[in-house]
Amino acid sequence: MSRTIHADVITEIAKDNFQQVTLISIAFDTTVYLTNGFHDISYSGNSYEAGGHFLGITQIKESSDVRVGNIKVTLSGVNQAYVSIVLSQNIIEKEVLIYRAYLDSSNAIIGDPLLNHKGKITGFTIGDDEKESNIELTVASHWGDFDKISGRRTNTNSQKLFFPNDKGFEFSGSTVKDLKWGRP
Repeated sequence: MSRTIHADVITEIAKDNFQQVTLISIAFDTTVYLTNGFHDISYSGNSYEAGGHFLGITQIKESSDVRVGNIKVTLSGVNQAYVSIVLSQNIIEKEVLIYRAYLDSSNAIIGDPLLNHKGKITGFTIGDDEKESNIELTVASHWGDFDKISGRRTNTNSQKLFFPNDKGFEFSGSTVKDLKWGRP
């Protein structure tokens, strides 16, 4: 993904000491804005919450190859609101945006944050034990559906998705042996 880095950001990261934060936007039914910074951060009219609920992301790998780039976003499960969202809403295919921002000495964003990853949620796990509770979202790039096989299958369950009362494929598995396709 090509990026343009704001001149002020280049100046800031050339210094010996700079502060970097991650901003993450998760488009649940009501979009959630989180940051790993020490205080709430405003960007593009949204307030990114610094309550410690965003625990981290796996390394984002980039290459020139066309491939599915998966990352894991870890949220704290201590706040039951996020557990409730994951369990009650259809979160698969919801968009996730991950930005990297640099802050000045007054904790204001310098220039424009860099978009590090844009993807959709493809799965999740909830881990809960006596020591911690985490929600791990699997986020894939837009190539996530590249290998997906589209269309319908010729079986009863696929037919019932579209026509619940149709029994046309009920015995298709047993009759396929009797069909003489291309044979005399």
